[in-house]
Amino acid sequence: MIETGIEGSEARTAPPEGALLVATDLHKRFGRSTALAGLSVEVRGGEVVAVLGPSGSGKSTLLLCLAGIIPPDQGEVVYRGRTLAGLSDANLTKLRRDEFGFVFQFGQLVPELTAVDNVSLPLRLAGLRRHDATTRAREWLARLDVEEVADQRAGEMSGGQAQRVAVA
Repeated sequence: MIETGIEGSEARTAPPEGALLVATDLHKRFGRSTALAGLSVEVRGGEVVAVLGPSGSGKSTLLLCLAGIIPPDQGEVVYRGRTLAGLSDANLTKLRRDEFGFVFQFGQLVPELTAVDNVSLPLRLAGLRRHDATTRAREWLARLDVEEVADQRAGEMSGGQAQRVAVA
């Protein structure tokens, strides 16, 4: 079993062979609206998965459930053998900060911060010193070919540049 580095005695479930993330029979309602009705998905390490569907079909709800941001009304999400419902808020936060990455369509950067500061922020929150976090952030900006915007704020970047900074 692969360890996530999250401490605690939360429930563990043996994942299917090779599975990184498994969601089983997810249901989620908002009032009278059904967002998810029995959805199951399995993602293996190295896979690239696209979630497609019309507006209002539950795509964002699914991603929020998979990340442990909102709990499903029914069903289970298991990441690397650990049931998300069994994790404390602190451990869910650590999991999202250290192991999950989110790139939203809009508003993914803190507008007051430069690109390098946006990229180094999660590293600083994880305990890296400013210099080390900044060095690593600049390396990732270079890898994604946006080092030229390292010292610019989000409003000074193109949409594509901002997306690559968010990926970094």
